[in-house]
Amino acid sequence: MTRPDYPSATRAELDAPMAPLAEKALEWLVFLHSGQETDADWAAYEDWRASGVAERKAAEQAERLWAGIGPALRRPRAGLPRRSVLAGAGIALVGGAGLAAFLGMRRDLFADVRTAVGERRTLTLADGTRIELDAATSLDLHYSAKTRRIELLEGRIFVSVAADPNRPFIVDAGGGAARALGTAFEISRSGDMVNVVVSEHTVRVCYPRETDGPHVDVDAGSEVEFSRAGGLARPHAADVVSRMSWRNGLLAFQDRPLAEVVAQISRYRHGRIVIVDGELARLPVSGLFESADTAALLDALSAALPVTIDQLPWLTLIRRDASRPLEPFTRRR
Repeated sequence: MTRPDYPSATRAELDAPMAPLAEKALEWLVFLHSGQETDADWAAYEDWRASGVAERKAAEQAERLWAGIGPALRRPRAGLPRRSVLAGAGIALVGGAGLAAFLGMRRDLFADVRTAVGERRTLTLADGTRIELDAATSLDLHYSAKTRRIELLEGRIFVSVAADPNRPFIVDAGGGAARALGTAFEISRSGDMVNVVVSEHTVRVCYPRETDGPHVDVDAGSEVEFSRAGGLARPHAADVVSRMSWRNGLLAFQDRPLAEVVAQISRYRHGRIVIVDGELARLPVSGLFESADTAALLDALSAALPVTIDQLPWLTLIRRDASRPLEPFTRRR
C-alpha cells in the first residue's frame, strides 16, 4: 500500500503549540521512517490513527509537520531497502526508542498521576510518604489497608518513604520491583530499562518482580540497574548528589553518553531530539546545566562537541561535524 503525500504545515501551524498527543504521533512517524520499522508497525500506526477523533487529528498535525521536515509519508516500495527512505534526511533513531515510547503512550494517558514535559511536582500520600516526580513522568497508585504499592510507568521519581513495618512500600517498574520499609531513593524508567539510586538506608530490588526470585540489597550511596535485555546487575557506587540534582532544577552529568544526556534533555523540551550518528551517541559528556534552559544546553553541546545541531519544528537533529575530532565534552560551572 502506498500512502498519499500530505501537505506541509503552514507557517501558523509551525509556530502554534503542539499537543502532547501530536508530539507522540510525530515520534511515531520518525520511527516509521527509521529503517527499523516493519509492516506490523505501519499497521499498528494506522489502527491507532483510526481509533478516535483525537488520535486522527493528532496524526494529521504530525503528518503535516513531517511532510515539511522529512521525506514524504510513503511506505517503502517492494525491493527497496527500508533505510533508503531516510537517504534524503539522514535520520536514524538510536536504539529504536520511538517504538517503545509509542507503545507506552496510551497507558500513560490513563495514569493516576502525570507530569508534562518540563513540569515537576511533589505528591504527599495519606501515610506521609512524599513522591517527587520529574518532568514527563507517569505512575499508578495501588494503596489499601494492607498494601502500599505504586507502578512507575515512565520517567523518574524520588521517594521519601514513611516507615510502616506492617506495609512495606513497593515500586513496580519494568517487570521488577524496589521494596523499602522506611528509606529514601530514586527510581527511573525509560522503556524497560530501570535504575534505582539509594540515598538513605537500604532498598531490596527484585527482578523479576517475584519476591522469592533474584534480588539484591542496595545500600545508601549505591545504585543498580535492571532490564529485559541485561537482567539484574550488581549494585555499584553512585554519585548521589549529581544523580539527584534534577530535584533542584539542575542536570548533572559525569562521563555520561550523549544519548543519555539527550534523553534527560527531552524531559524538559517539547519535540523529539534525534542523534543521527551512533558513534556520537556514545560520546561522554560531563557538566552541570539548568534544566529550564535546554536551548543553552544544546548551544553548549554544539560549541564543545563535533556536532551540528539542526533545530526544526518539533524535531532537533544532532549530526556529526566531520571537520572536528571526536572528543569528550566537559563543562565547568
